[in-house]
Amino acid sequence: MSTLVVRLVSLILFATLCAVGTFWVTVIMGRNQTAPAAAPLSPPPSTQAAAELFGGSPAVIARQEFKVIGILSLGPGKGSAAIIASTDGPTHTVAAGQHLDGDTRLSEVRQRSVILERGGVKSEIFLPVANQANGYLR
Repeated sequence: MSTLVVRLVSLILFATLCAVGTFWVTVIMGRNQTAPAAAPLSPPPSTQAAAELFGGSPAVIARQEFKVIGILSLGPGKGSAAIIASTDGPTHTVAAGQHLDGDTRLSEVRQRSVILERGGVKSEIFLPVANQANGYLR
């Protein structure tokens, strides 16, 4: 009789194991397996805000106050200069590294633009696009 009880208990335990396994397989497989929705992208941080955070003033001000009229190459080894007009003053010829006013400096002269630096913030100002070239451009 003890063999019969052992076999009966084994059968009951096996049936319980099959029922529990079937239950969890249906629960897991029955769920909707969709990926979670992606979080919305945040806009990139503003470089203007970062410049103001570290004591610089916005570069937009330099672009609004000055206009590049022309760029001069002074020859090999002699550097370059730019002809810059300010909105509230006359036109100046400024060499690279010189100051335009109290806090704005001509940092760099490129082929078609200049770099102005004010309060540690650099801004690039391009030459206006001319429809007709009335000078020698090399």
